Amino acid sequence: MTKIYQRQTKKISESIEYQEGWLRKLYQTKWGKKLLPLVTANIFSTVWTWKDYTPFSQKKITEFLETYQLDLTQYEKESYRTFAEFFIRKKKKYVVASAKKVLAVAEGKLLILPIQKNSEFSIKNQHYRLAELVEDAQLAQQFEGGTLCIYRLAVEDYHRYLNCETGIILKERTIRGRLHTIREIAQQQVKVFKENKRSYCVIESEVGPVLQMEIGALLVGKIHNFVADACIRGEEKGYFQLGGSTILVAYPKGAICIDADIQTYSQQGIETQVRIGEGIGVKND
Repeated sequence: MTKIYQRQTKKISESIEYQEGWLRKLYQTKWGKKLLPLVTANIFSTVWTWKDYTPFSQKKITEFLETYQLDLTQYEKESYRTFAEFFIRKKKKYVVASAKKVLAVAEGKLLILPIQKNSEFSIKNQHYRLAELVEDAQLAQQFEGGTLCIYRLAVEDYHRYLNCETGIILKERTIRGRLHTIREIAQQQVKVFKENKRSYCVIESEVGPVLQMEIGALLVGKIHNFVADACIRGEEKGYFQLGGSTILVAYPKGAICIDADIQTYSQQGIETQVRIGEGIGVKND
């Protein structure tokens, strides 16, 4: 199981891996690897999840609530017609950290990485260049020496997310790709961030240019970003539909300082469970 630092209790826990068995067969057996091109195609996610959009999926909601001990009173609705509708449930409220703080844009498992020379970074023994992800070498250079925040949204997490900063949107782009799972089992073997479908924007903010990217994953074929010419920090930016997903936020060199506890565990390769809207660091003057 994956180890997670629970920031609220200051304890390490092990996550419950949803449908772990068949994912291991898919990524760790010969026949599974042969099926990967089919399973990670966008059409597979569409076909596989069709039942989740029908009333027949209501039983799945009950099982999900029991497994993950979710409290529906925190959300605007307490009953849902389908599992797909339940999955994009909306909170009644959330607290947004002060403007001097670095904002957690999502509820999820957070890992902090330095962006090294030539916009390089490493995760789960995979070596990446930010230029590969954005398909723009000139843009990636602006973040050399900066900080990369990786939010992994497990299936039980809240799948709506916020704008990281306030500012004009300088660039937007959607890149077609496959839909690998973003769990460690896949990341150890496949450059999932480079191969998966993704959408990003560059925001001209008070700390300089900031990159926010949403990455689709297995059974998450849809990234819903609201149409806008500008972003307002802490306002809802969009949501993912079904499954687990990832959000990357890149800050330029010297712009921010992440809190010590998150940094310490990230250096050990341990993710930190964070709440949407909470402060995870401070902005440098």
